[in-house]
Formats: sequence, C-alpha cells, structure tokens
Amino acid sequence: MRPVGFDNTFLSILLNPSGNIPSDPTTGKPVVMAKRRAEFLVDTLGKTRQRIVIPTPAAAELLTAIGPTAQQYFDIVAKSRLFEVASFDIRCAIELAYLNRSVFADSDQRNRAEAYQKIKIDRQILAIFRVAGVETIYTDDVGLARRARLCNMTPVMTAELELPETERQLKIRFEGNDDIPEPSDDLDC
Repeated sequence: MRPVGFDNTFLSILLNPSGNIPSDPTTGKPVVMAKRRAEFLVDTLGKTRQRIVIPTPAAAELLTAIGPTAQQYFDIVAKSRLFEVASFDIRCAIELAYLNRSVFADSDQRNRAEAYQKIKIDRQILAIFRVAGVETIYTDDVGLARRARLCNMTPVMTAELELPETERQLKIRFEGNDDIPEPSDDLDC
C-alpha cells in the first residue's frame, strides 16, 4: 500500500491547538468537525498500517506556527511507526529539477497572487512526496492541491473526509417537563 502525504495545513488541524479551521470549498463555511475528521483518518490509516509522509518543509512551517511547545508534538510523531518525516535530499533535488522542466515550466509560472517563495516550497514538498511514492496528499492549500494534480497526485481536502459513524448520528437532548410527574415504584405496569 502506498504512503500518503500530509502538508502543513493538514498537520495544523491535528497538532496546532490554535490552528485555523479550513473552509469547505463548496460552501465557504468552516469545515464541521475538522479535527475529528483528521483524527478519524489517522486512526483509519493506522489500522491499515499505511505510512504518513511529513515533508520537512511542512514540518518547519508547523513548528514555526506552534512555537516553543511544538517539539513535544514532533517527538510523539517521531516515535510513531505510522509517521515518516521525509527530508529534501539529493533524490528530491533531482525530482524537483525534473518537475520544474517537464511539469511546471508552462503551467505554473510565477503568479502575482501567490508569493514565489510559497510556490518553490510547494514544489519541494511535491518532490519529497514523489520520491516517497505518495499518490494521495491531504491538504487544504488550494495552490498545493493544484500543483499536486499537475504531478498526477490526488489532493484530498478536510471537507472531503468522512466522520466516524458515532459522529454522524444525531444527538437528541431531552429536556425535562415539570408538568409530567415522575413514575413511582408502587405502580403496576
């Protein structure tokens, strides 16, 4: 089974207590139970023993956002067999050069709406994913998702994730009615 990739936006849902809730692309509203959806995905991937690749540029973005307590989160991730932190090495540099020439040359030119530094980091993340054999990435970054499609990877947004069955059931709250007396033990029913 091929590994999957998590980017910074998805990691932030899982690990950043003050992280932003992503918006559902179809409604524009915050994704309902985003953290629970992400946790359920991790549980599901864990049961199938599917690896989760975390590229070092995404890890750096998350560590910057979380601040000094971030190391404790990555200590947990590092001890888990489920997660693999993948570095940008020489194989990734070769893959990125290939992607820059053959995939991004015409279709991903510098864009004034998006900082070129962000585009370069996205490309590095995608090169890391390709070298690791990732075909599915979990992200809420629209630019990264678009670039992933160019690389024949499937991006999945948080809004597309399933909720566990227990979360999908409607919870009904019953309010007491003071007009109805409580049943007594002396009644034969």
